[in-house]
Amino acid sequence: MTVPAGLGASRIFDGLTAEDARAWLQESSVRDVKRGHALARQGDPAAAFYLVEAGLLKLVQDTPDGHEVIVRFVREHEPFGGVVALDGATYPVTALAVEPTRVRGWTKDRLRVLLEQYPQVRTNIMREMSAHMTDALTRVRELTTERVGQRLAHTLLRLMRQCGRSTAEGVLIEHPLTRQELAELSGTTLYTVSRTLSQWQADGILQSSHRHLLIRAPQRLDDLAHTAEED
Repeated sequence: MTVPAGLGASRIFDGLTAEDARAWLQESSVRDVKRGHALARQGDPAAAFYLVEAGLLKLVQDTPDGHEVIVRFVREHEPFGGVVALDGATYPVTALAVEPTRVRGWTKDRLRVLLEQYPQVRTNIMREMSAHMTDALTRVRELTTERVGQRLAHTLLRLMRQCGRSTAEGVLIEHPLTRQELAELSGTTLYTVSRTLSQWQADGILQSSHRHLLIRAPQRLDDLAHTAEED
């Protein structure tokens, strides 16, 4: 099996040699997920661990009233399904393909054998899960203590870190996002996001076009995230 360049440099393989990472990837199976289709669903038994080879996953969680809340995005070379390393776990979220997405997967049984051979990977998986938990707690704090403008600014800063690419004009958030998705990520309404983005575009902070966002002034956006303002 051909191993794509760069996939072996995933954080999941921190502490492993290039040869060991390649051995891990040789043990994986390839799965292609069509746009809008689910890789895994919330509540299903965690049966496999995945690494995104190409594309983008959107993780959503169902609420008691039947709505979906976006938790985060998983981009190329990032993992999904670390809970499979825990006995009897279920997937806490549904993973949907935002665009045609290819993943590498390891079944629960195969993962158990590999983790015995390479215990460092278990540590790396636990580190990723801890980081995601910290991020979730940060978002809860933002929802309860910050104004809408600050929350939206923090959301855009996170997206810049996750899937931003530096250009001569600023930082381009490479994957298209609807304003409704930004509203869900920021815990606000579609109207408020549209109004705020329009104002920030007029102020020269960003440019919004065809669901793509170009952050022209990252430092000004960071200032907005850390300065309380009236909505």
